[in-house]
Amino acid sequence: MHTFHLPTGEATITLEDVQVLYGLRVDGRVVALPQYIRSMMRGQYLDMMGQFTSYRPQGEAVQRGDNRVALSGIRDHMAFLHPDITGETKDLHIERYMRLALLLLYGCVLFPNTSGSLVSMRFLHHLQQLDDLPLYSWGVAVLAYLYRSMCRASMLCAVDICGFLPLLHETTFLNTLFITPNSIWSK
Repeated sequence: MHTFHLPTGEATITLEDVQVLYGLRVDGRVVALPQYIRSMMRGQYLDMMGQFTSYRPQGEAVQRGDNRVALSGIRDHMAFLHPDITGETKDLHIERYMRLALLLLYGCVLFPNTSGSLVSMRFLHHLQQLDDLPLYSWGVAVLAYLYRSMCRASMLCAVDICGFLPLLHETTFLNTLFITPNSIWSK
């Protein structure tokens, strides 16, 4: 159990907080990677990204020796695609654009890393079937990632924290607000 010790008492972020505050599902399919995805090499990830999004990062956009791609490259490619999207655009092009937008959501908001500029291509696995996305328990994954990030940040050598920090801010604020209303108004 992860508990935060505040001047007004203890607070914990729960799955209920994730679901109520942000509407993220906390029941459903587990957000996990099959073994074949974990063992993929960078070139295979790039091929998968090209297949799913029509964007295959080159040069500086790909983190050397890693399975991460620069968020700026994704944004640039989306800006290139955007003028082409109209009411008559084929579903395939809209789905590719949506996958890129979801990669940005994963890398910038829900699962950011300490670099603040990279997203893991491992998320491509979950973007194969866009219709299946609502079936996953994304709230559990977001909370677990935040807890893991906070544990790492509490180590002596850590200098940064990552994860879905708005959840941490909001929960801490609400717990502080609701724990001490009498002490605030009685003075």
